[in-house]
Parts: sequence; structure tokens; C-alpha cells
Amino acid sequence: MHERPSGRKPEIRMRTALEALAEALLPPGDLPEPGADEIGLIDDLERLLAAFTPDARRRVEAMALALELSTLLSRHLRPFSRLPMEARESFLRSAERRSTLRHVVAPLKMLCGMVYCSHPRIAAFLGDDGRPFKPVEGLLPPPATLPARQYPELSRNEEEIADVVVVGSGAGGATVAAELAQNGLSVIVIEEGPLATREDFRVRPLERVIRLYRENGLTHTLGLPPILVPMGCAVGGTTVVNSGTCFRTPDVVLHQWRVVEGVRDVEPERMAPLFDEIEALLNVTPVTEDIMGRNGMILRRGAEALGVRHGPIRRPVRGCHGSGQCAFGCPLDAKQDMRLTMLPRAIQAGARLYARCRVERIRIRNGRAVGVEAAILDPEGRATPYRLTVYARAVVLAAGAVYTPWLLLRNRIGPRHLIGRNLRIHPGCGVVGLFDEEIEGWRGVMQSYYVDEWLEEGILLEATFPPPGVGYSAGVLPFIGRDYKARLARYRQMAAIGILVSDTGAGRVIMGPDGRPWMRYSLHPEDAARIRKAIAAAARLLFAAGAREVYPGLPGLEVIRSEEEIAHILSPRWRPADLILSAYHPMGTCRMGEDPQRSVVDSYGAVHGVPGLWIADASLLPSSPIVNPQITIMALALRVARRILEMWRSS
Repeated sequence: MHERPSGRKPEIRMRTALEALAEALLPPGDLPEPGADEIGLIDDLERLLAAFTPDARRRVEAMALALELSTLLSRHLRPFSRLPMEARESFLRSAERRSTLRHVVAPLKMLCGMVYCSHPRIAAFLGDDGRPFKPVEGLLPPPATLPARQYPELSRNEEEIADVVVVGSGAGGATVAAELAQNGLSVIVIEEGPLATREDFRVRPLERVIRLYRENGLTHTLGLPPILVPMGCAVGGTTVVNSGTCFRTPDVVLHQWRVVEGVRDVEPERMAPLFDEIEALLNVTPVTEDIMGRNGMILRRGAEALGVRHGPIRRPVRGCHGSGQCAFGCPLDAKQDMRLTMLPRAIQAGARLYARCRVERIRIRNGRAVGVEAAILDPEGRATPYRLTVYARAVVLAAGAVYTPWLLLRNRIGPRHLIGRNLRIHPGCGVVGLFDEEIEGWRGVMQSYYVDEWLEEGILLEATFPPPGVGYSAGVLPFIGRDYKARLARYRQMAAIGILVSDTGAGRVIMGPDGRPWMRYSLHPEDAARIRKAIAAAARLLFAAGAREVYPGLPGLEVIRSEEEIAHILSPRWRPADLILSAYHPMGTCRMGEDPQRSVVDSYGAVHGVPGLWIADASLLPSSPIVNPQITIMALALRVARRILEMWRSS
């Protein structure tokens, strides 16, 4: 291994452990692709980590230290980095079969795998040249850049006055801002994240994760198992970096909200016009054959063979060419995120936008919300000495289901015994299949096709394949060393299915000892069983489509090669802690309802007992909508905005 000069001890220990891991995971050899040392992987990884926030970097340092010391408690009795190569590989193989250790090894393996697959030499070997599925003949000029005020333009304390201040610019906040501004109210939108343009999407997806995801994409829950919950932090919110999947809230969910939760006016016939309006504004249409890509076609083939319900996913697009990078910002501005839709409408109607400003205080006078105060951040996300204060007649919180309750808890506003509870996240994972044919699953729409045969059981399957260098290329593929490289060598022949499970168990957002929001969430055993059923269903679909191997991601069951082996996935021996999961839809932490003893806000988003304070984001949802929630959030936000207008006109 390379010598490292003396310096900060945590950094040296981290490099030593990661270098030892990379060499064991990706050794040199006679396979077509080079080993970690041959491409300078550890140097690339250090450059990546240098761009992390201090908290995210410390998290990686802690995991690296845990790996380094874990072998002291084994028969080896030496730090991991001091073991011979063969012993390191052996230890890593055993770690992948042990629940506790694999939650340390898996994230580090993912980091190494992502950096490896992002290297130009490896990307060329895999065939990842950035070309979309459908050739681009003439690229439309980029849209006008949103006029966002931010540092260094904001280099002193600023004060503003508006009718309404909206905190957050994602699906909920942008929708509220557009509706209110277009109806004559003066509106200010405040966003913590940066403003991204098409040029920002020219860099590697991994670099976009660092810039446009909160905590560099490493946000996770505290509990068993720890679950990765990536969240966007940019003008436009998570819509800038989501897959753009649009499902209407199922009727059965709306019925539950009305009958069980007591929410008013959410009957299907009342919500349908709102869904129609949102879908028309965003141009929500099904994925077509010319941009679907072979990954979606594989799922369709499996669904047809099994005779289960399926169809193309509906998405908000104009001029999509199937670039396959939706969750990292569309390089063609085809995905109609809030930067391209609701925010321009709001600004055209007079709304003012502030970026890189983190709201920390909600101003209350005589029990009523009358404005907010925000820290003005520098380009690195650090607080400057300057503050932005906005005085308003109404405050709308749309900072998401983690940061909206954090703001309420931080300011001691609202029913503290309810705020932050009822956290749902849609836990899931990816299931990968190896085929004889060439698929290049990353070409085409990233999330393109669905199977909803088991939707009534809370299971939704979606064909989804991120670009090489992020996601499945690093996290799901099993094995170590030459076996791992052998699988990567056949990466073009893989297809992937993402599973999304409607969780019945609930977590909680709390104020952490560091003053930041923490997500406490442990997977309920019933939800773990549902996830295993979803993995089994995905495996069955992949085999029906012609897969030779399937990787279910369970310890000790790295690969199955026949349908008969699917029964092992359903064995009750698996515990929740055995699962390596991610989740993308935190929601429910300020649930709506008419009973102040059970809900934080009323049926239209007004916080109980705090006049002038409203919520319009995923926090509102009383329970999981089962499906991807963007359309649900936007429709509910439209209801919030129109109730504000009703009250405004009657006052």
C-alpha cells in the first residue's frame, strides 16, 4: 500500500483502512478491468471525501475505524489493514454474512465501488459513455436561470416584508408559492440548498450527489437496521434529484384518511380534479417505448410471463431522451422538476426567491406566526454572520418531513407530544439479476416500469437502474475480490428491480444532542417480512424474464440460480437487522386531521392552536400513500394554498 505522511490521525487511520479494503475488494489480476491500486482508487476516494461535510466525513471515519479494529476481536488478533490479502478477503466474506459487521462493511464497500465505477477507465470498460437511450438531435437552449438572491449578494443583514413566507421550495413549497403568487399575494420563498442549472448536471452523478443531496447523500436512520434516506437539498427540493415517478394516491388510502383519520374533503372525487390539474401542469405522461430502455423491458417481459399487473410509469417530462440520470438532476432539463415548473410560475407572478438561507427561527407574536429568521449560508453551506428576516402575515413550512418538525421542535411551537411522530419512509432495496443478453440497464429512463400486483399488500415494484458508479453497481452485488470483479465485468448483462414497501411501523424525528434532526426508526418485523416477500417477487420476475442469477442481498444468500431457491428468501430465520435498506420518502411527521389530540394540523394544513402557521409538505400525510408521494404532496399543497386564499379573502 502507499505510504502516507504523518498528519491528522483520524484521516491516516481512515485512509489506511479504506486502502486495505479497496485492495481486498478490487485486487489486481488477469481480469479485463484493473484493480484498485492500478487506477489510484484511494486517491480518488480521498478527493471525494474532501468535499464531504465535516459530519459526513466523520461518519466515514468512524466506519473505517470500526472495520480496522473489528479484526482484533477475531481469530486474527490484528488490525484489518495489517492482515495478509487472503485473510482480509476471508474476513470480508465472513462479515457479509454477519448482520452487525455488514452494516459497517456495506457502506464502505459501496463508497469504494462507486468511486471505482466512476473512474473514466472503468466507465469506458463498462460502456458508460453518458449517451441517452434516444439520440439527441437538437438540444433546446437552457431555460432562464431563476433570479435567486444568495450570498455574496446577501452580505449584510436583510429584512423583507411579504404576505406569505414559504420555507422550502420542493413539491409542496413551490406549489403553494405559485398558487398564492398567481392569486395576487406577495410571496417570499426561502431555500437552504443551492440553485442548480443544466451546467451543474454535466459532472459525474457522484459529484452531483455531494452537492445536491443533504449530508452528501449519507442521511440515515438510527435503529435496526440503519436505513439510508437520501434527501435533496437544492432550489426545487428533492424533485430536482428524484426519479420523477408520479402515481396518484390510491382510492383505498384516501378512504382511510377520510374514515379512519377524519381528514375532510379527501374523497377520490374531490382529489381527482387536483390530480388532473397537477398532472397537466407538469405534463405527466407514461414512459414511451423509445426512451424506456432495456431494464424496463426486462420487467415487462417478466410480468407478461407471470401474468401480473404492470405498466409504464407516468412521469413529468418534456423532451425526455432516456438519459437515465433522473435522481441526479436531468442533464437535458427534460424532467419537469420545480425549478422548471412551479417556481418560474411563482416568480413570474412576483414571488421572490432566496437560496442558501437556512430558516432557524419562526417569529411568534401574541400566539400568531408573523415571520421567520434565517442564517445566510456561504457556498460551502456554512453560516455567515448575516441574517435574513422576513415579516409576513402567514408562514408556510414546506421543509420536508424531517426539517419541518425540526423547526417546530427547535422553536417549541405546536403540540410537542405529536410533532415528529408517525415517521414513515417506504423502506426498500434493489434486486439485481444477471442475464445472458446485453442490457445496459442504465440506458433509458432510470425508473421506467412498474408491477403493482401486490399493491393492496403495500408492495410496489419498479424497474430502476442508476448509472454505473452510484447505487446497485456498488451496494447490491455480492462477493469480494476476484468474484466481485467478475460480476462487475458482466455489469452490462444485469437488470434491476427496486422494491418499495408501505411501512406499518412508525419512527420519530427528534432533536438530536447536536441540535440537528435525528430519525429514530427500527424496522417492524411485519415490514421486514413484507420486504422479503417483495424481494422474492422481484426474483421471480427476473427469473421469468430469463435471469441466470439473482442477488437478493441477504447475508449467507448472496446469489440464487433457480426459482426453487426463492423459498429461502421467505424463511422466517431472517431478522430485520439482516436487511441492507434505503428509503426515499420520509413523511407523516406532522400528520393532518381534525382532532388536535391526534394531529398536528387540520385537514388543510393549519397548525392547531397557532394562527398564521401552515404546513404543506410530506409531513401532512397521515399514513403511507403506498406509492411514490410527489403527486400526493402537490395536490395536498394546492389544497393548503386555496384554503389560505379563502381565509385571506374573508378576513
